[in-house]
This record gives sequence, structure tokens and C-alpha cells, in this order.
Amino acid sequence: MALQLLSWYQSSIGLTSTDPMASTALNSSLSLQTMFHMITIKLSSTNYLLWRNQILPLLNSQNLLDYIDGSVHEPPESILSESISIPNPKHAIWKSEDQHLLILLLSSLTEEAMAEVLGLSTSHAV
Repeated sequence: MALQLLSWYQSSIGLTSTDPMASTALNSSLSLQTMFHMITIKLSSTNYLLWRNQILPLLNSQNLLDYIDGSVHEPPESILSESISIPNPKHAIWKSEDQHLLILLLSSLTEEAMAEVLGLSTSHAV
């Protein structure tokens, strides 16, 4: 039944595939703008559990929890290649992902909560 529902959903939105897990809307990355709209409860001093219940599944679905819990470490900004220091492309990717996540987290805070994280510059720090 679930497979039939998934097939119907895929065909109704224009995603047809013989492999139901190949390209579903549920497996795709959401845009930052879309994620902003999905956060309806902003964190305050009185609603942590409600906020957490909303934000964790969203971050988990986008494979971003590793940035929050510190599992994904910041790569070095540069790497040595033949005695020459060159920019590390992995650092640029990490920085971009982390800053997008930081923006999302900050947008999910009330002014009261934002005052507590003033000056923190990574998603893990927040």
C-alpha cells in the first residue's frame, strides 16, 4: 500500500521511476527558504521541547545534525601541496554548509534567545 501511495505521489508531481527510492521528493534537499517556512515555533525561554521537536527532524532529514553535534569537524583552511599552501576546497564546502545552518538556527530564535548566542560564529557553537 505504501509503495502504491509513493508511486501515485511521484507520478502526480512528475517524478516517475521504476525504483521508488531513486528520486522522491522526500529524499531531496530542501532549499534554505523552504526550511525557514517550516520553522513555525521560535525558541524562547519557555518552549525548548516544542522547538526541539520541530527542528531536529528537519535538520536530520537534511543530514545537518552532524554539524550541530560536532561530528563534522571544520577542515583546515589550506593544504600543503609541494611546499605551497593552497585553499582547501573541503573547507569552503564546510564553511558554506555551516553558515547556511547557522542562518537557519538564528532565524529560529526569538530576540531573547538570540541575545544568548550573540557573537557565536558556527552552528555547533550555537
